[in-house]
Amino acid sequence: MKRIFMVVAALMIMAATSIAQDAVPATKVNGKGDLETLLKPLTEKLKDVADDDDQKAAKIIFDFAKENANEAGVYVITNLLAYMTKTEDLIELVDGNEYFRSNEAIQQAKKEWLLQLETGEGKMFKDFEAEYQGKVTKLSDYVGKGKYVLVDFWASWCGPCRAEIPNLIKVYNQYKGDKFEVLGVATWDEPKDTEKAIKELKIPYPQMMNAQKAGSDAYGITGIPQIILFGPDGKIVKRNLRGAGIESTVAEVLK
Repeated sequence: MKRIFMVVAALMIMAATSIAQDAVPATKVNGKGDLETLLKPLTEKLKDVADDDDQKAAKIIFDFAKENANEAGVYVITNLLAYMTKTEDLIELVDGNEYFRSNEAIQQAKKEWLLQLETGEGKMFKDFEAEYQGKVTKLSDYVGKGKYVLVDFWASWCGPCRAEIPNLIKVYNQYKGDKFEVLGVATWDEPKDTEKAIKELKIPYPQMMNAQKAGSDAYGITGIPQIILFGPDGKIVKRNLRGAGIESTVAEVLK
């Protein structure tokens, strides 16, 4: 993996444009300089980290956030650490700092982190529903019915989502039956676009159409695809499945 390279690249783009992602407004920081200046020390440190040393990079970014109670700290917490650090550690970090406690973006992110803890491995599934063409479909129509269910929160416009579809189709075709099912949840997407993508990608497994924010709100999902494996009893077996990990995880539980 080249995650460190991607992290540095993301920060450099951020610094060059001074435009944050949705979670962090592009603003000056109390007259102390712009985001480009504030992020520069971090980008310099990360350049010296080996491409595959995610643990070291995460520590550098975490320490940077602890030392920078400003918009740069907010940026790295919400856009980087949220995907590299344990949720419990993130909550402890932001709760221990007055600036982060009063920051709107951080507090919104914290709500999502708490939802992620509530829907972590070993926790019982949270139900939600979606309505499309007069029909209401619930997650509980599939989950908790005695099968392992692999649920893919995805959207037609999402490149990484579309890249995972062949992996899901492969697993579905190999293991579908009395013990296993795959379910797509159309997230943040227009139904007509979802239907078009289903045809283009030749997706054979069932879908919860027009779920919009229902599923992402229930599971604290901030980015898609989010692929979750639920057990026969409805408990969450694994979150954040991607690539080869999808098949290996399914194969392991079904053996």
